[in-house]
Formats: sequence, structure tokens, C-alpha cells
Amino acid sequence: MSNTLLQDIKSVHRQIMDLDAAERYRMQPRLAGLLGQLREAGQPVPSELRRLNDELLAEAIEAQFDNMPV
Repeated sequence: MSNTLLQDIKSVHRQIMDLDAAERYRMQPRLAGLLGQLREAGQPVPSELRRLNDELLAEAIEAQFDNMPV
């Protein structure tokens, strides 16, 4: 795995943790892309990052429904 990819993952993880809970789901596509690169490089994806990606994806789906009229 390239050192740059590892640095990018750590940077995105840090950014996500620093964001307000209502906004962090917006980083999911970036995290998912980096995790995909990690898989393509033949590296295992840490379970913590898989869980975080799953949480962000669920938050993104929920955010789509927050502004729907009832």
C-alpha cells in the first residue's frame, strides 16, 4: 500500500471525526473511494473503517428523507 493512500485515509478519518454529526455523512463518498483503493491494492480494510463507512452511508440515506414533505 502506498504511503500516500494511508495518509489520505488517516486525513479523511480525522476530518470525519472533526465534523459536526449532522455533516459528516457528506464525507462518505470520499471514504468509500479510498477504501476501494485499499481493496484494489490487495490490502485488508480495517473493520473500524468499514463500520464508519457503513454508519456514514446510513446517515446519508437518512439525510435524504429529512427534507421530504409529509
